[in-house]
Amino acid sequence: MSHLFTTLPLGARVPDNPHAVVAQLPAMSDVIGYEERRPETMSAVRTGYPRFRQHPLVTRAARTVFLNAGLPTRALHPVASVADAERVAALAGLSDYGVIAAGGWALLHLLPNDPDESARAAKLIQHTGVALSSRQAEDWLAERDGTGTAGIAATGGGDFETAAAVRAALAPLLAPVPPADILPCRSGMNAFFAAFEAVRAVQRPRGRSRWLQLGWLYTDTPEVLRKCLNPAAGEGFERVADVLDKNAVEKFFADNAGSVAGVVAETPTNPLLRTPDLAWLRALANRHGALLVLDPSSSGLANVNVLPFADILVCSLTKYAAHEGDVMAGVLAVNPATGDAPALLAAARNTVSPAYWRDLARLAEELKTMPAAVARMNANAAALATWLHRQPAVRRVHWTLAPDVAPNYAAIARSPESCGCLLTIELNTPPARFYDRARCVKGPSFGTGFTIVSPYLYMAHYDLVRDAAGRRELLRCGLDPELIRISVGTENFTDIAAMLAEALG
Repeated sequence: MSHLFTTLPLGARVPDNPHAVVAQLPAMSDVIGYEERRPETMSAVRTGYPRFRQHPLVTRAARTVFLNAGLPTRALHPVASVADAERVAALAGLSDYGVIAAGGWALLHLLPNDPDESARAAKLIQHTGVALSSRQAEDWLAERDGTGTAGIAATGGGDFETAAAVRAALAPLLAPVPPADILPCRSGMNAFFAAFEAVRAVQRPRGRSRWLQLGWLYTDTPEVLRKCLNPAAGEGFERVADVLDKNAVEKFFADNAGSVAGVVAETPTNPLLRTPDLAWLRALANRHGALLVLDPSSSGLANVNVLPFADILVCSLTKYAAHEGDVMAGVLAVNPATGDAPALLAAARNTVSPAYWRDLARLAEELKTMPAAVARMNANAAALATWLHRQPAVRRVHWTLAPDVAPNYAAIARSPESCGCLLTIELNTPPARFYDRARCVKGPSFGTGFTIVSPYLYMAHYDLVRDAAGRRELLRCGLDPELIRISVGTENFTDIAAMLAEALG
């Protein structure tokens, strides 16, 4: 599918189906309006990235349960299960809440006159990735209305077959993990949260409570560390912003000798596409008894193999695997070679929120065409990186094969061509002008067959971009607040380059 040279209206779903994960934000003013929840923007954007914007079908299902229960006015938070609801309530420290089981999912409800509690619950649902799936809500509503397949939506009757198909498709990319031990999740963030809890379960009895965030990580990952670690119990984390700063990493281990629980790293990072030296990091962690949680979402399982260096691998399948842009899913896999594998796997199983069966069925179909789609994205991205370097309006290009990080990336790449689809650029021209002029899909997500342009930090870290202190923090971490991330699609390369040339002016 191609959206190049197409003017899409504010709020348009991409792709044009009810379960699309991208909603079009055609101008920078729309991005800001969305982040600030301005009424004129939100009235046009009825769907969005599912962890950040509740889907209309999910809202309808929640209200249906609420009305049937005959409750007084409450704030409603639909989630995947009763266990997920109780976990969110505990993490958010809710004082007055209830949980209603609703045929395979659950409704967490609480008094609306405490907006802080409701906001905390919503954020924890976002961070832990346990929101009700739009397909699950759709099936539940259809069954309730008498238009669905009796029994399947409520009981998850398709779970076993569809999960087995996804595991079988992923098994070659996660070898030597047994297929039965590959855990498909509701989202990549749910995979990370389950991995985080698994490491805590294994390391706390050993007196290990300190964590290292290596590199600038996607917004929800450090939020899990910040909100779920317990400072009163001695838990905490530190960040080393530069993944190549080995001295800072070694200092962290030396300062916290005997107490490091885990290290979290994206391989490569998002949005600067920087890869640490994983062989060195693995050896350092081994010497200090730390466990590594590695997330290769930025390049995807089809492009990189980080499992040999990880204790636990987590990855979003919304990107690359679900390359048509209409599935939320993730995966967790424990490296069977790690000495803690049985305990980590058992703990992860207790926390993972399994992906809904119909999301898995759709994912299984898209996995069949993933290799060809990813190969086309990679080829286009490599050619575009070379092209962008020659454009006067482009000050800098970040990608996986930039000279200072290329050797580290080559150590995990499945082939020399496996560069991934992401490129991040810093501009000599006004970024808002470029963004507004780009005639393509514009919004969150990446790893799709259609090219997406995003003012990444405005969407992922708007709280930092909008004030002077936050912008200084970004710059200290090597991040230009105005950078633009490009997810290169499968369209014809000359069309992509022509569109970007027009936007660059």
